[in-house]
Amino acid sequence: MVTNSDFNFKTNKTLTLELPFSEHIEELRQRFFHIVWIILCLTCLAFLDVKFLVKILELPVDNVKFFQLSPVEYFVSTVKISFYTGLLFGSPFAIGQLILFLLPGLTEKETKIILPLLVSSVFLFGIGLLFFILCFNTSGFKIFFRLQR
Repeated sequence: MVTNSDFNFKTNKTLTLELPFSEHIEELRQRFFHIVWIILCLTCLAFLDVKFLVKILELPVDNVKFFQLSPVEYFVSTVKISFYTGLLFGSPFAIGQLILFLLPGLTEKETKIILPLLVSSVFLFGIGLLFFILCFNTSGFKIFFRLQR
């Protein structure tokens, strides 16, 4: 029986598994479809309760309301609002998927730096969104409590 020294796993202490290029592309394609589906689902969820989002957008300006010049204009505006909301809330997931795609190619030292940065960036994203909703608007906390009623 002929043996190949490259496949002698008993003497090789460190085993490095490498994927061929086609499998890397397949994994990237799968992660991309996961990102698209998450953004699509979040967009659909935002579209179900788009009146709440429209109220949030109308609150900083007191005298301006959405009005339609054509029958389709309000629908297109609500689809845009829903899509941008889905994109906004899906972006941390998209960044996480891309980081997890790149993570196996990083060294252990780089991994110890990237993972805490990823977790802290998602946390800061949420805090920043909350800060914008509550404090950046001119009405501040009044807007939040007015929406609760």
